[in-house]
Amino acid sequence: MKKIIFMTILLPFLLVGCSNSDAGSTDSQTVEENTEKKETNDKDNGKDNQQNKVVENSQGTFEMVELKRDLGTYESGPLSIKINDVSLVSGTYTDETVIKNIGREDVEYVAIGTKVSTSNEDISFTREHLSLATNTGEEISSPNAFMSDGLNKDVLGENELIRVFTFFLEESDVDDINELTLHIQAPQNSDEEPLGEDIDVDITF
Repeated sequence: MKKIIFMTILLPFLLVGCSNSDAGSTDSQTVEENTEKKETNDKDNGKDNQQNKVVENSQGTFEMVELKRDLGTYESGPLSIKINDVSLVSGTYTDETVIKNIGREDVEYVAIGTKVSTSNEDISFTREHLSLATNTGEEISSPNAFMSDGLNKDVLGENELIRVFTFFLEESDVDDINELTLHIQAPQNSDEEPLGEDIDVDITF
């Protein structure tokens, strides 16, 4: 249920970006050149041109203020985690189920899309291994349980898992965020021994 809710919010942003790209192919040569130049600059800066898109759907109204893609693949022991995208979102929920579970209507949050894989069956790695710090001094100890995908030993294996983790901001606005640090605690074995090193991923908008 919660994954459907999140994808309902995220998918329209992605579709808007695709629509913008397709529309550019029918414009004049001058517009095409300007568009290509802008897309090149955005790519070089690690940003996506979908930020500042507002989507209204059955869950509420949401604005993607910033979006960065392809932030690299990181390894700790047998664990590999690829960070596909990081987005800063501001919005208001109208869905009563979501409001009941997260305890609010208005939200500011960081969504991190990942691909997780490991070849070691004796491994413990959950969303509680992830924490986030912002340039405003806010520290979030783990992703929100209701609005994030599950991650546990039962689903980890040789297959790559697409997982989205949502960190709600309690003390900051997304407009104030220009730097994030994602802390990834090393996975453990069944004896709670670390299988690798902790990782810090610095993200700049």
